[in-house]
Formats: sequence, structure tokens, C-alpha cells
Amino acid sequence: MKRFFFWLIAAAVLPAVSLAQSRAPISYSYVELTASTHQVEVAPDTNEDAKGAGFSASYEVMSFLHVFGGYQTSEFDSFDLEADFLQVGVGAHTDFTDTKSGFVNVSGIKAEATLRDPMLGTVTTDNDGYGISLGYREINHTPLEFQLSIDYVNFDVPGGGSTSDTTMSVGLQYAFTPRLKMLGGFQFGGDEDVFRLGVRYYWSPRNNE
Repeated sequence: MKRFFFWLIAAAVLPAVSLAQSRAPISYSYVELTASTHQVEVAPDTNEDAKGAGFSASYEVMSFLHVFGGYQTSEFDSFDLEADFLQVGVGAHTDFTDTKSGFVNVSGIKAEATLRDPMLGTVTTDNDGYGISLGYREINHTPLEFQLSIDYVNFDVPGGGSTSDTTMSVGLQYAFTPRLKMLGGFQFGGDEDVFRLGVRYYWSPRNNE
């Protein structure tokens, strides 16, 4: 978590790009690449670390509607376990101004975990689930964009039943150009804490479409 706040401070003191060059209306059409670190609670008072990478994309099909999808993979440090997540969904958003927007996302999620053990061999499990996110985005009078969301996920459990988790995500983007931004984000409050760092490229400002 400390690394996230250090990144926030660093972004805040980066040399400002002129507003005319860096500021653009909020858009939901983009592609994104990220690297991540994970701290997962596998048992009470027991956490495991993992590293991962992800790709996601979103497209604004209407002024209030967007579709999105993404893939995330991570590998644990202390044992040979790989976790993969595929997510596809649809979202509705409302723009309060050109630089302030709220959104609701609903998605389907497919999760696969593969454990390679000298005694057990390779063991794979698949789980299907869904996610719901409620969030807010805002661009201020600098090259920075802030995002906050509450995220809920629910997965089916093999043999019956389900398990769920609710987290909060905080993100910050720094615009190098109106379309290219560096991003950092931190997810916390549930069974997994995730720090992400990456880049996001916006396909086209909405007003130009």
C-alpha cells in the first residue's frame, strides 16, 4: 500500500503539461495494459504474494452505454499456482459534466486456477461468477484523473453454494497526451489487496466521433 501512495505523490509533482494538450473529456473507449502485485489471504492471518499482468478494453457504443472485457493472470511466489480471470460485461454511465462521470458495470467472470505439485501432479479448478461495480471518475484542472469504485464479485463453489467478496478500488491516471495515460491503482478491503501500474490508450475523444 505504501508504494501506491508514493506513486500518488510522484504523479502529483510531475511537471504539468499544458491543459490544452493534456485535458480531454472523459471517455469509455480505451485499451489498457497493466502489471500487478497481489497479496491474497489464503487462511486467517496467512497471506501469500503473487505477481501478474492484465489486458482490458472498453468501447463506448452509445453516449450512456459501454461494453468491456479483460484478462488477468497471476502467479504465486511461494508455490506453483497460476490464477487466470476472464471478464466480459456491459456498463451504463452518466456524465455530470465533460470531466465528471458515474458508472455501473455488470460482468460475467470465468476463473481458472492451476496448481502444479510434485505429489498431486497438475490440478485445475474452474469457477464461474459475476461482478458488479459502482464508480465515479473525475478529471481535474491538471493532467490527472481520479477514479473510485466499489466492486462486488460472486463465484460458484464446486459442489454447490457460492462465495463472494466486496472491495474498494482507487485509481489515478496521469496524461502524457489526451489519449495516452499512465495509471496506478490499489484494490483493498477484501480477501485480496492488488496494486496495479500500467498504461491506458484512448481510441478517440468522444467529441471527435
